[in-house]
Amino acid sequence: MRPEAAYRHESAVENELAVLWADVARLGERFPDGVEAGIAQYREWLRNELTYSSNALEGNTLSSIETRMVVEDGLVIPDKSLREHLEARDHAIAWDYVTDVLERRTVISASDVLSLHRRVLYSTNNSEAGVLRRVGVRVAGSHTVFPNALKVPDLFDRLVADINQPPDGLDPVVHAALAHLDLVKIHPFVDGNGRAARLVMNVLLRRSGLPGPGDLPEGSGHVHHCSRACRSGRGCRTCRSRRGTRARDGPAAPGV
Repeated sequence: MRPEAAYRHESAVENELAVLWADVARLGERFPDGVEAGIAQYREWLRNELTYSSNALEGNTLSSIETRMVVEDGLVIPDKSLREHLEARDHAIAWDYVTDVLERRTVISASDVLSLHRRVLYSTNNSEAGVLRRVGVRVAGSHTVFPNALKVPDLFDRLVADINQPPDGLDPVVHAALAHLDLVKIHPFVDGNGRAARLVMNVLLRRSGLPGPGDLPEGSGHVHHCSRACRSGRGCRTCRSRRGTRARDGPAAPGV
């Protein structure tokens, strides 16, 4: 990307963040006790939609409606695998852990992240649930090289420290995006890294006052651009200027 084009894109990202926080302020005025308290069924909708979208990114073929039927009604969907049913149930339970426990904590510990991951894989890969990997991993179709397993414990601890100590002035949305990016770059688990990273991102977004989903579609907003730019090694201007010198290895919402 040419420098002037990159600058225009970065300026657009900062404008998007400004618009986002203006919308959050208006939601706060409309729902002073919070969106989930002010809109009937919003909490259930959000739980189902995040479960559907996060699992779909990993290849789960349950639709949004089918996910709701599995999670809320305990139904079995014909022609869908047992694993897909279990993934939906486990992610919904992990999301409950986010909303009932983690977003209320001022500090997120390493054991909290491991407990979150344990819920994600509980029924599908229990032996690796909540356990840092001890072997090498790769993503099919990708040339990305992940850190040696011997380095994972130290990198994981550093990630947790960064989650709890963002640089001064870092926008909370950018902070959440970087937490997601860094967890995926480390790939600390044998499986479930993407789902765990998106849940951690949503913990940080919700703690900052954002009521809605953090699983953004491709091409929208800073989360996607930051991930693409930082993966390339050049970083985006917003993150370069605000993250400090620390090195880092379906349906519409009801009533909104």
